[in-house]
Amino acid sequence: MAYIEKKVISGRTYYYLTESKRTAKGKWKKRRRYLGTRPYKLEERGPAIKSHLSQQQTRIIEQIKAGYSKKFKIGKSLWKEERERLVSFIFNTNAIEGNTLTYDETDDVLRGKVPRKARKRDVKEVENMKACIDFLFDYRGEIDERMVLKLHGIEMGGVLPDAGKYRSVNVRLGNYIPPAHTEVPEKMANFFKWYQNALKTLHPFELAALAHLKFVKVHPFRDGNGRMSRLLMNFALLRNGYPLLNIFDAEKMLYYLVLRKVDYSKREAPFVEYLFRVYASQYKEFVSK
Repeated sequence: MAYIEKKVISGRTYYYLTESKRTAKGKWKKRRRYLGTRPYKLEERGPAIKSHLSQQQTRIIEQIKAGYSKKFKIGKSLWKEERERLVSFIFNTNAIEGNTLTYDETDDVLRGKVPRKARKRDVKEVENMKACIDFLFDYRGEIDERMVLKLHGIEMGGVLPDAGKYRSVNVRLGNYIPPAHTEVPEKMANFFKWYQNALKTLHPFELAALAHLKFVKVHPFRDGNGRMSRLLMNFALLRNGYPLLNIFDAEKMLYYLVLRKVDYSKREAPFVEYLFRVYASQYKEFVSK
């Protein structure tokens, strides 16, 4: 029999769809699916969305949020209080996509000092990424088509002629072939519908992880999709009070391998698990032993 179970973790209330099943030798085993942070009636739920986070992982993520929020406030003030972390995000998310500026050169550009031999595109990508982060700090809506096109226009403005527009050509990424360009509008409409449903059923961290994964699979733009997926992932975190998640260029091969594994196996869990481990490592000072 399925029922709604309420749990309080680190002072915050979570709701689970719990089902008790009889196992061998007359014992019972509980299976739980995370529902969200508000009470639900079973008939209120939309199409089922499977959760991949365990209770222990949820507890650790909440510890990170609680510890971080005691030191920092999510917003533009982080440019002063957490500048190194923000610069690191800009450096790494650009470097993964081939930007040649070093961390120090990236920091210089953000301070208005353009390195003498820097490529114009590299400099513009850094400036644009700073504008993207500021846009996300200010944005009060949800992820929808207007927001995504606006964000891509900021990200690739002055770099890509069709910035802010869905691609009109087919693309290939190694062995992965994204949907044909004619399918992109429909695929993105499905993505936005999924996101609205997932908002009500998934923990914000898993929502962020799967938004990244599902967006990059569609690959809706001719260029800039990887950075967009990482921006959307962090928007879902920041707007819910969780610190940003940085994927380091030095570890991009593992990042790509996990994405490839997910595409091959058609299982999303390994990507959520991978991002959880990255997150827990980056904020281990907030996690109790």
